[in-house]
Amino acid sequence: MRRTHYTILTVCEGDAEEQLVCVIRDLYLPRNCGTTLHRKNARGHGGAGALRLALELQQSSVYDCYAILADTDRHWGQDERDVAARNTIVAIEQRPCIEAVLLHIDGQTTYAQTRDNKAAFRDRYGDDASRDGLIRRKFTRQMFDAARNRVEALDQLLRLIRC
Repeated sequence: MRRTHYTILTVCEGDAEEQLVCVIRDLYLPRNCGTTLHRKNARGHGGAGALRLALELQQSSVYDCYAILADTDRHWGQDERDVAARNTIVAIEQRPCIEAVLLHIDGQTTYAQTRDNKAAFRDRYGDDASRDGLIRRKFTRQMFDAARNRVEALDQLLRLIRC
């Protein structure tokens, strides 16, 4: 058995981000690989809420790396980016929302407005991105590998776990 030597805490803005992190962990980090990826859910309080939670957890826990997955559509801007950088928290920005990132991974058209991306996602996959198990059922490692070079948020997440 190999000892964990690199630990990552990712604070997710909401349920869909948490599911994405779980899927990435399960696909890319086999047991005893030396890296662990933990996640906490900020329960939909926006990027600023995820950042606040990450800062609190940074004070009370010890991980090698802290990161947040934040939508850029609201409660996120340059002030939050600066706070994250000053506190060595990796900010993975989903422009404008996770649905846009997931649509982009699947090679679909994305939109500037969150509501349009959410509607397109629902039309394509039949449910919300936060629906339990949907990301696991609809997205494969092959899709992630193929999209990595063109989807910045995905590439940042995979680099975070050293893949």
